[in-house]
Amino acid sequence: MQRIRKEFTFDKVAYTSSRRVNQPVIEMELRGVDTDKPVLSICGELWNATHTDVVMGGQCLDEMKKLGDLRFNTLFRKLHRLWKLYHLNDMHAGTVKQEQALDDAKKSGVKIYSYDDSCKYLESIGLLEDDGYKYGSAWLYRQIPDDDYKEILELLEQ
Repeated sequence: MQRIRKEFTFDKVAYTSSRRVNQPVIEMELRGVDTDKPVLSICGELWNATHTDVVMGGQCLDEMKKLGDLRFNTLFRKLHRLWKLYHLNDMHAGTVKQEQALDDAKKSGVKIYSYDDSCKYLESIGLLEDDGYKYGSAWLYRQIPDDDYKEILELLEQ
């Protein structure tokens, strides 16, 4: 299975002090480029001043977006958007309809903190099973739309 990986390094930001000493790095990887089900992974790291340790890492792009000028950086904005939409697109616990219902519930103030909470809520609205699929019984794959897939490849190959 072919994969393409690239790191994107941004101008330093102020996170651990009032000076811009922390280096943001975002890693993007596309696995299965040679298959009909490619999977995108995007993670962030924020390095300390001496670049010897990570002070923030993982799924931290929302937090990184608040730092310095990253929210205005065109490349960061592209990576952030793709991360929000497609990160681990092979690991969806629900169908589009189920996940949309959970997102809408959370936005309206319903407290959903766990898998059990999700199941209880979906059952309460008649969506625990959607078209024969029970929420959380497998990982579902979501295809990345062609335009965004092309953008991902361009970013990885530039």
